[in-house]
Amino acid sequence: MAVPHRARARAFPGLVGLAALCGSLAISGTAAWASTTTTTTRSPAPRLVPMSSSYLFSLKFDGLTRAYRIHVPPAATTGQPLPMVINLHGDTQNGQLEELQTQMDANADQNGYLAVYPNGTRVSEVLTPDPVAMQAQYGWNAGVCCALPAAKKINDVGFLTRVIAAVAQRTPVNLRRVYITGISSGGMMANAMAAQAAGHIAAVSSVEGPIEIPTIHPSRVVPALEFASESDPIVPFNGTPNKNPKLVLSAQDGINQWVRNDGCSTTPHTAAPVVGAAGSVSAGESATLVTYAHCKDGAKVELERFTGSGHVWPGSPLNTGPMNTWVLQGVGRGTVLVDANETMWNFFKQYELPK
Repeated sequence: MAVPHRARARAFPGLVGLAALCGSLAISGTAAWASTTTTTTRSPAPRLVPMSSSYLFSLKFDGLTRAYRIHVPPAATTGQPLPMVINLHGDTQNGQLEELQTQMDANADQNGYLAVYPNGTRVSEVLTPDPVAMQAQYGWNAGVCCALPAAKKINDVGFLTRVIAAVAQRTPVNLRRVYITGISSGGMMANAMAAQAAGHIAAVSSVEGPIEIPTIHPSRVVPALEFASESDPIVPFNGTPNKNPKLVLSAQDGINQWVRNDGCSTTPHTAAPVVGAAGSVSAGESATLVTYAHCKDGAKVELERFTGSGHVWPGSPLNTGPMNTWVLQGVGRGTVLVDANETMWNFFKQYELPK
């Protein structure tokens, strides 16, 4: 059952100013929003060729037409099966905005993986006016967080499993190296997918999106990397007070679930914090890596714990600099102390599904 006050807390308050940014911010070396080229088709293609932006496809699932985007890196020209990273948007967002804001395409090009950006389903019966997302405001059924998708019992685990198969029909995919990430409710959904479809996901990473399932029961060990800020104004680091301790759902609660599932040492190693230099855009911010090692099957569970930054994708330039230049309203400061794309790829590439 959805918890309304938690559901409201998961939405991005606004993207005021992002429309102006869309014409100038670059993804993979090309103008990102107004000039991004997409190819929309429903017929299978023998092989997708690399392009600077993304392909747009749709499929039917549970009576709904669902969409997903695929960015194909230059490495696809080898014809070899590539790893895949599924990147899930937050509430009131969509796959195209996730591609824009996370700028993962450039990292995919550098490291030779497919970046896939699916759409959730309508986040609410009544949508908040948004000049960028407009009617394309979606969310996920990731647990107790998730308003309309949860109320409608949308089978997003089934949908994402279908997306994996659909991508593999269009371009060679190494199905032992499929990874999943996302921000906010997309991060929660990434955790849910890793927990409920562990046979398809080699490793998981979440940005400001803890586990929203009171107790997870994955079928295997799943390496997990979480990014969470103690200063997040949207998803509180310490969770939401609840008489039932299993429904507080803090960042640490989620980490503890993965530590238990993966059989890790409960005594972590805490690295020296990375601290923003005085006078820089990162002044007043910190990032501390907490690692739980000695897990089963060579896995690790890691937490990148931030202070000073908000409900943001680390490494993105959005909301860095003076407040009057911020384009994402109500989410707090950006941070460039850590590059989430590079950090999670370095984590992901260590793992593959067992044979």
